Amino acid sequence: MQRSRVYFRMRLFPFVSLVLCGLLVSTRVDAAGTIVAQDGDASIAHDLAAGTWTLAAGGASMTLGIDGGRDFEVLQVTSASGTAWAIGTAADSTLRLNGQIVNFGTRAAGFSLLSVATTSNNGRLQLDATYNLPSANLQLVRHYALVSGSPTFEAWTTYGSSSGATMSDLNALQITIPTGTVHWVSGLQGDTADVSSPSAFTRAQQTLESGGSLTLGAQGRSSEQVVPWFAVDGASDEFYAALMWSGSWSLTLAQQAVGLRVTFGLPPMTTTVKGAVDGPHVLYGVAPGGLPAATAALRSYVLAGIRLGRTLPSYVTYNTWFAYGTDIDEPTLEAEMDREAALGVELFVVDAGWYEGAGATGAFDFDSGLGSYTPDPARFPDGLRPLRDYAHSLGMQFGIWVEPERVNLANVGAGGVDESWLATQGGQYGSDDTAMICLSVPAARQFILDRLTTLIDTVQPDYLKWDNNMWINCDRSGHDHGSQDGNFAHVTALYQILDTLRSQYPSLLIENVSGGGNRLDLGMARYTDAAWMDDRTAPSVNVRHNIEGLSAIFPPAYLLSFVTNHDTEPLHDSPDLPLYFRSRMAATLGLCFRSDTLDDTDLAAIANEVAVYQAMRETQRASAATLLSGQTQAANPPPWDVLQESVSGATQSLVCAYQSDVGTDTITVMPTGLIPDANYVVESVDTGSLGTATGAALMSGGIRLATSSDTAAHILLLRVQ
Repeated sequence: MQRSRVYFRMRLFPFVSLVLCGLLVSTRVDAAGTIVAQDGDASIAHDLAAGTWTLAAGGASMTLGIDGGRDFEVLQVTSASGTAWAIGTAADSTLRLNGQIVNFGTRAAGFSLLSVATTSNNGRLQLDATYNLPSANLQLVRHYALVSGSPTFEAWTTYGSSSGATMSDLNALQITIPTGTVHWVSGLQGDTADVSSPSAFTRAQQTLESGGSLTLGAQGRSSEQVVPWFAVDGASDEFYAALMWSGSWSLTLAQQAVGLRVTFGLPPMTTTVKGAVDGPHVLYGVAPGGLPAATAALRSYVLAGIRLGRTLPSYVTYNTWFAYGTDIDEPTLEAEMDREAALGVELFVVDAGWYEGAGATGAFDFDSGLGSYTPDPARFPDGLRPLRDYAHSLGMQFGIWVEPERVNLANVGAGGVDESWLATQGGQYGSDDTAMICLSVPAARQFILDRLTTLIDTVQPDYLKWDNNMWINCDRSGHDHGSQDGNFAHVTALYQILDTLRSQYPSLLIENVSGGGNRLDLGMARYTDAAWMDDRTAPSVNVRHNIEGLSAIFPPAYLLSFVTNHDTEPLHDSPDLPLYFRSRMAATLGLCFRSDTLDDTDLAAIANEVAVYQAMRETQRASAATLLSGQTQAANPPPWDVLQESVSGATQSLVCAYQSDVGTDTITVMPTGLIPDANYVVESVDTGSLGTATGAALMSGGIRLATSSDTAAHILLLRVQ
């Protein structure tokens, strides 16, 4: 049930009067004022006399100055420890108008407050402050959302104009915070980098010197160079922020005399608003403790605030691509389904190549035919629905691959994609064979939605793998954007399409993949249920590196990788098959190999590892991760790399430990974040119960692991007794 309160402010000469419309759920008064919305420990309070609104959740609080007689300001951000994190008082967002940077809600710039509203929906509280800016023909709404249990605030601005307004440099967050070491995670860094020394998804940190600055960002898709997230160490807290945006972005951290100045949003560009459009959402907050506490706080917000309680499925997923490429047909896939169902696979995904024209130049040519939504009648004479039905008969769910944002030039025209819809940069498509469809064009969006809904209605898949293997920032005239804002317009339209699919098919699962992890951000996590990290899905050390980096930001269950039959890690007569599988189990386990090349012994061992994953998945599905060692890497890895995953409240935890150095026989793992006076049962997935101990004893004394003759991968389950 949704409840709304609207507070209209009207100018009545010579003073400002406030009129309350609607019924209050609570008139309880605390130090922050009257509580007007509450769910669990999340609340919104209004102090009418002070002209302030206080948002609180997870022990953190934010006080905003919102009143017709004052400028809009963030007055304070306070952690559960009582530490003040906002230095000074100012608006937390800006925009550029007529060449001048303007703070949101500043009276001198012409802003006037129209209304403040609060809503409660599925446990998510929201405050909306609406301002008018007549000089720019704009009406702007600054939004804040919060959920119980997470000290995270989601903020964004909606820009509206009835007749068109031009603005620049949309900033999601500006704030000055106390000085501390800055943490971030690199992006995919290209999908053809040398796997022997991967730089993708690497944790990094830096302490800025006085007068120094750090600038991070992306020019195309969100995580091509850096994932749009950072954290800052405090004396007893951790500040963190993430941009929910899937296109170009910019972050500048500048060390000033008073503290660390944060500017987080879109890179310089100009756009014209017609109607209403959202700027990028930003999450920011402060958690007591270090980086693991910030990761856990973000996990809680992702699950409750972004996904609104939708669990992450974490299905054992089979994908056809690396095993078959486009060399697929109905009999071949049905035979593979039989074998995968026997292994315990829960979701079977037919990747690229099912459509007419695919594979024209070879088994891994999926560009040919791209843009056709018609299954190849020679290989799938009755379409894909029989495969869906066959998967269901075996107890598996069924998925299909699509790449809606790209088309082969041979499929342009003739009743299909119109050439005028194609994105260009400097007059060029960016490829000789394929082109990107600019989603800003309404007809193009409708075409894609029509094709997708027809496909989904016909096949009725459970899962849609949404790929994106090409990107340019469109500057073509005649589209619904200008020369600078093609990136912004495309991403905004992408969200509209995904939101429509979510509304029309609420049970449909969607996978986020973009040439690997080029579009890994919490904006896509709102619409998608899993994310393929990297096409370089082997060797296993590379996968662990990616999981250990990205799990600082994302719930591990959102991250997907695949076990493949790699040259250096064969699945037949494998020297350490558990290592290869368990390196993926800290995230969602995917399989991608031809099972008909394996013998019964191999398949029995694989089925055992799938069962291990399914036994630990209840914990993994709702966990946040803590890296207890250095991040592993192919060159000079730590002797052991260890990742802990814990559910909220730490009643259940996993410890995943991997040995790289045979000369380091033992390691004492020091779990963290356990309940000190609770008794934990400690189990090994290989040897069973190891005994019981209190959380305090486990955290102070640790758990000693030794080299095993069977595998270099150890998984422990810790459960409160």
